Amino acid sequence: MLPIATMNPAERLDNISDALSIRRAQRHIFLCADQTNPKCAPREETGELWRHLKRRLKELDATSAPPTWQGKLDVAASPVPSGKGSVLRSKVDCLRICEQGCVAVVYPEGTWYAGLDIPKLDRIIDEHLIGGVPVDEYVFIVGDLSS
Repeated sequence: MLPIATMNPAERLDNISDALSIRRAQRHIFLCADQTNPKCAPREETGELWRHLKRRLKELDATSAPPTWQGKLDVAASPVPSGKGSVLRSKVDCLRICEQGCVAVVYPEGTWYAGLDIPKLDRIIDEHLIGGVPVDEYVFIVGDLSS
């Protein structure tokens, strides 16, 4: 059996956060994918978009990987180098729109996109997630949470 982690829980979270570049992230995309009860788009399509998003962000060096020990409480944790990514990504079961999927939202602006496919997602990655400019022709609403 592997040694029990010696790092305390707060240190583990801090190290995972640092490895994932959470403090330096500029954007966070939430993509409706791999849904339990698909209504906006078939799971196969949304799953393909999720895999494409992960692959493209990795290729662009825009996202950072977690430590190899993340989620394995029986593995000794040790500090890892800070990530350099600027984009966080999360797969969500449902964004509650359930129309004209696949749906995604990008924060901090709260920019919502619908009807996504790979070419549209590529533009959002390049222009919004990396370039900082929303792709207005795909936006259906902006819900800025800071106001």
